[in-house]
Amino acid sequence: MRPKVLFVDDDRRLLMGMARSLRREPFELLTACDADEAQQIVKRWAISLIVTDEHMPGRRGTELLAWMAQACPEAPRIVLTGSWDPETAVRAVNEGAVYRYFSKPVDLRKLAAAIRSGLQHRAELASRV
Repeated sequence: MRPKVLFVDDDRRLLMGMARSLRREPFELLTACDADEAQQIVKRWAISLIVTDEHMPGRRGTELLAWMAQACPEAPRIVLTGSWDPETAVRAVNEGAVYRYFSKPVDLRKLAAAIRSGLQHRAELASRV
């Protein structure tokens, strides 16, 4: 069974593009348009890694990641942002234990590599238990 990666962004075109671009990767990509939808997916599926936009209507990505840190602490978390802000980066790391932080537009090869690396890191940690 392929690991499930949850990608959260309010830009539906970006979600569709990511799904197309990452379809050959060794993971299954699930998508959500906001934090509420993401939480419903997490409650239904075992998520191996999450990628979220920081700036979304409603709750911010860092708020979602803080919840994710409690709901599935073993899942690495990656943040994407359209505007680099050191305060947001620090908050993301402190509140959501972020694995990687990328500015948009993101290089898909680098993002895919970070996802694979995060999944590998998770597998290594799980094998130690």
